[in-house]
Amino acid sequence: MGKLAAAIGFVLVGIASGGAQTLTNAALSGNFFFRHVSLAMDSTGDLTDPRSLIGTLTFDGAGNYTYTGQQVVGNNASTVASGKGTYTVDPAGFVAIDNPQRTGVKINARVGPEALLGSSTESGDNTFDLFAAIPAPASAGNAALNGPYWVGTLEYPGGSLANARSAIFSMTGTGGALNTITVNGHSAAVASGAPQNQQITGASYVMNTDGTGSANFGSGSTLVSGSKALYLSADGNLIIGGSTSTGSHDFLIGVKAVASATAASWSGSFWAASLRTDAAENPAVFSYAGSVHANGSQGLTWTQRIEALAAGASDFTAAATYTLNADASGTSGLNSIGLGAAGRAFVSIALSSSDPNAYELDFGARMADLSGTGVFLNPQGVFNAASSAPAGNPISPGEFIALYGTGLAGTTKTATPPYPTAPFNGVSVLINNKPAPIYFVSPGQINALVPYATTGPTATIVVQNGTATSNSVTVPVAATAPGIYSLSQSGVGPGAILDTNYNVVSASNPAHAGQTVQIFLTGMGAVSPAIADGTAGSTNPSSLSTAVSPVTAFIEGEQCVVSYNGLAPGFPGLYQINVTLPPLLPGTGPVPLALSTGNAYHDQVTIAVQ
Repeated sequence: MGKLAAAIGFVLVGIASGGAQTLTNAALSGNFFFRHVSLAMDSTGDLTDPRSLIGTLTFDGAGNYTYTGQQVVGNNASTVASGKGTYTVDPAGFVAIDNPQRTGVKINARVGPEALLGSSTESGDNTFDLFAAIPAPASAGNAALNGPYWVGTLEYPGGSLANARSAIFSMTGTGGALNTITVNGHSAAVASGAPQNQQITGASYVMNTDGTGSANFGSGSTLVSGSKALYLSADGNLIIGGSTSTGSHDFLIGVKAVASATAASWSGSFWAASLRTDAAENPAVFSYAGSVHANGSQGLTWTQRIEALAAGASDFTAAATYTLNADASGTSGLNSIGLGAAGRAFVSIALSSSDPNAYELDFGARMADLSGTGVFLNPQGVFNAASSAPAGNPISPGEFIALYGTGLAGTTKTATPPYPTAPFNGVSVLINNKPAPIYFVSPGQINALVPYATTGPTATIVVQNGTATSNSVTVPVAATAPGIYSLSQSGVGPGAILDTNYNVVSASNPAHAGQTVQIFLTGMGAVSPAIADGTAGSTNPSSLSTAVSPVTAFIEGEQCVVSYNGLAPGFPGLYQINVTLPPLLPGTGPVPLALSTGNAYHDQVTIAVQ
């Protein structure tokens, strides 16, 4: 057990933020420019009803909005469109807003200082979309393209997947002319989607003093062409746009490039949203609303709420790396990225010869920094204690969670099993009004267990420190929310994995083909036989996870045999999965280890193999 405790650890160094108050409906007030592209698909992946809308949203700061703009439906000409709807903003910045193009559907959005963005991930109707809105100038002023901007585009000309194309490029405007543009991208109609590099000369733009304008990219490129409406944010950091021509369904997002960028230029927590189609994948289309934490040293941790064709909504957590060039261009996995807005926004497209059928546009904008007085629980500060996946990742029954804030406890103290549900060191945590077992308390962090009785689509969390009570924080709930412990206690890198002799699997003790290993994690949900909250699992009988079935593990994409899925003995909140590695391993060294539970997919750690 000593090796196991050393391999896992529980108290994590957190990702906390501070500096502003929590958010309300008043966070959305005044005029915003917006673009919304929505694709309705049939069950086979054919695009049946594309719709695009661009214009101005006016929020009243009290939960209502109106909009005016131009809409293109199918392969028709654009028409003037107007309407109204409602919205709600929760303290973390999560927004539920009426979808302006699909009646009865809510966009799962998020708002920060730079932008409002999201996707209708809960629609359940095989529609997939990307929505973005940016603050408009308060009055006519000196709006100007003070470039360069990194611009990403995603287009479905004629409302057809067969015409899909996407691109990323640097755009600089000077007196109505756009400097020569070097476009990197690909088109389904050119070279079977292989990446292309093209130059555009003679492009022009108009930017009005109110932030509205247009750009004409001419007709010489197969990646970006024609006239597109442009809208510039109040601070000049962001551009959104798109065409209003007959049958046009496209999305343009630009971010003012960071000067002299380094890896450290991308740091902090960001909201993100995306739309993707890929004829060679199953599912062939998905969209997500989520978040990403950039660590400033080439590491990313993602949380995504994904809606996928014929698969509904699920949760996805993953780790990735990135590179940034001095001009703020870079790569992450198979995507090309551009970082902008003084490091507060990014744009990304799928672009790789390894995946020529992928057409994807991602947009991200910095979260608001939150703070409060007294006992304050950060609404963005509820994390899986193993994965540290950023805000939006659900909690699950029995999960070990880490809570961040200020004034949470008077002093630091650690409990021993069974973990107390009564006040510990003067501190209580209530989840849906039920006391949660507490492992660790300090002024800035609490580690606790989610009670097994926690149900519903969401749960409320409140901290009591003595006689003072914190603000209430609402988080999503799921049957499982897996997080594999890492040896670094950061949620990424080598996983907390033991061989059958209870030795840590590492570069000096790699796992081998056909070998069984023990993976330690949290967030696997309900167990049978049931145990009391805060108590450890035993060996006789073992408490098996019953939340979802089947549970599948993958080593660099190769499926493993799962022989045990339940509580590990001796540690409350700790789950164990025993897997037998495939007879043929895809490589050596550290390789990705992923886990699928049916409602979630987790891909943040590695395992050393040989």
